[in-house]
Amino acid sequence: MRQIRNKQYPYYFIIPGITVFLLFFILPFFIGFRYSFTNWDFKKADFVGLENYINILKKENMNIAFKNTFLFTIVTTMGKVIIGLVLAVFLNRTMRATKYLRTVFYMPAVINSIAVGIVFTSILHPGKGILNNFLGAVGLGFLEQKWLTDPKIAMLSICAIEIWKWSGYTMMILLAGMQNISKDYYEAATVDGATAWDRFYRITFPLLLPSVNNVIVLSIIGGLKVFDIVVATTGGGPGYATQVFNTVIYRSYSYQMYGEATAGTTLLAAIILIITLFTYRTIARKEVEL
Repeated sequence: MRQIRNKQYPYYFIIPGITVFLLFFILPFFIGFRYSFTNWDFKKADFVGLENYINILKKENMNIAFKNTFLFTIVTTMGKVIIGLVLAVFLNRTMRATKYLRTVFYMPAVINSIAVGIVFTSILHPGKGILNNFLGAVGLGFLEQKWLTDPKIAMLSICAIEIWKWSGYTMMILLAGMQNISKDYYEAATVDGATAWDRFYRITFPLLLPSVNNVIVLSIIGGLKVFDIVVATTGGGPGYATQVFNTVIYRSYSYQMYGEATAGTTLLAAIILIITLFTYRTIARKEVEL
């Protein structure tokens, strides 16, 4: 009997974690889900059925918001994973400046997104910005753009800022995964005459897929719920050019349409859950065990 109790004892430690998760994540979600079917104003909640969901989907700029949200998610996920992987491969070696460079590339991830947005708003200013002034000074004036005020490229400019900020974070996760791969595989491959590309393609990448899966899922989640970097740089403008799903939800809250805003939040949570589960399971099928 004592042995059985000892085996069960470690499970008691997960009870506080489960309790916190239920109280602060699951319970609020279901409360919000309930209110998404009502017209509530913190005093009363009148049931309106699917009206809130219909209203938020029928907003005039919702098609732009959806397009921008998915564009942002795809572009930033690809950028963060590719650049993070390149940096991880480059820094997964013994060099004098390795630790210093890892810190330098990781630092943007710890800076507040609002602060990053404000700084890049100044850097990308069409007239006084550092970037355009630099391009003009080195004879590349034809590359000067209205980075954050041109509707055609404003969203891509925000994507570039996001990639700059989070590539170092992606690098650290992938680097940790690389360092968990046994060197015996590489030694055996070298003896067999494998090239550097063969070692990466046949050994590193397949064994790194669990880490790649994690960073892709994290990037997708971050992309779909993007808000702060857009507000800090363009505020959703010019016009509706950089409007995303969360800025639409925020405007509903601003106009005190709380039921509609809650419906939008619930809908976004469902989209994130479906896409991330599908992505994770798709990549997980191709993973190999160490």
